[in-house]
Amino acid sequence: MAGATPDELVRDIPGTAEGRDSYDILILDGSCKQALTSARSLGRTGLRVAIGESAGQYRFGLEPPAFRSRYCARSVALPDYVGDPAPYVEAVIAFVRDHRVGVVLPTGDESVVELAPYRKRFAELGCALVVASDAALEIANDKSRTLAVAAQLGIDYPKSVQVTGVEDLRAAAAQFGYPFVVKPTVSWTGEAADRVNPVEVIDEAEAMEAITRFLATGCQALAQQWASGRREGVTLLMADGEVLAVCGAIAHRTTPLLGGVSVMRESISVPDDILNASVSLAKAIGLDGPAEIEWRRDTSGRPLLMEINPRLAGTLENANKSGVDFPMLIWKWATGRPVEPVLSYRTGVRTRWLSGDLRWLRKNLRHAGRPDTVSPPRAIWTFLWEFARTRHYDYIDRGDMRPALAEWRQTAVIARNRLL
Repeated sequence: MAGATPDELVRDIPGTAEGRDSYDILILDGSCKQALTSARSLGRTGLRVAIGESAGQYRFGLEPPAFRSRYCARSVALPDYVGDPAPYVEAVIAFVRDHRVGVVLPTGDESVVELAPYRKRFAELGCALVVASDAALEIANDKSRTLAVAAQLGIDYPKSVQVTGVEDLRAAAAQFGYPFVVKPTVSWTGEAADRVNPVEVIDEAEAMEAITRFLATGCQALAQQWASGRREGVTLLMADGEVLAVCGAIAHRTTPLLGGVSVMRESISVPDDILNASVSLAKAIGLDGPAEIEWRRDTSGRPLLMEINPRLAGTLENANKSGVDFPMLIWKWATGRPVEPVLSYRTGVRTRWLSGDLRWLRKNLRHAGRPDTVSPPRAIWTFLWEFARTRHYDYIDRGDMRPALAEWRQTAVIARNRLL
């Protein structure tokens, strides 16, 4: 429903013969970069792809750039899921029923959480909902429970203290000192417009402010030792305990700086120390489907588990450019087709999200001296030098440029509003 805004009635109601066309897959969370990558991957093979997004996630009333892709056969504006997800869920189910959708692929944490309880209703419609089991999601979506499983497996993670007030903060500071990281145990609670991200804190006042904000969203908070080494991620596709696909990447830069969305990443051969631990963790949790396991090394080079995300990774574009087509593998697996495991790929492939890298640069210039920042001259040089090193950019595809133009327009609107 092109041009819809969050204030409009946003259910896509078929009213014509054309409106009742069937679709091979409905990709949700169209504002996520991995939604566009998935649509291009599947659309190029001739599959009919619909892309949906909650109207509450439209930025400044602008539709997601993925809606502009030539591979998006239909864009679907859906009700806002914040506060009351029921209308959103019912709209997705109605679209699946009315258009005989074969697979629903959520690409963001929010849709995974909100749709998982309704997997039986999708199955009754003959549709495969690509989310892990309830038991697996309960562990993977809760960092405290994930770390408990990691401890049982002997997997290292940063020293952690659950905090609810100032006394817990002082205990954490006594154990590993400032700066440290404060993170929510659950990234999405359904009560806020955005997922909650971890933050670095350099003193008690900052830490208390972060904890108060996290607790207000309905989740618990962890204080965690800060690891300053390189960020490594492993993307897996698991089925019945078997690895169907794997791809590794280093996140050279992220926004937010501490460890948000990667804006510059490079494919690597996954080191054995994190590959074996990642597979063991996914098996222990019982994850089927896509998963991303994030690690960060300490000053001695020891890998420390950060989290596991039971969905497609934000580094999906990098995996695709490296030769691992996760969206197609997922579609084959979800529809019961044979899947030939993909366990090797090209390394050294660099992909960049330019708008995100601009945010990285701005944050470095504004917050120089804080953890995970570099000096202003180095930040500027790093940003500019990347143009000579990187060929592949998120959103940019010579045969499908409209999403890139839409994303640049969105970036310009955001920049203008910040200036005003």
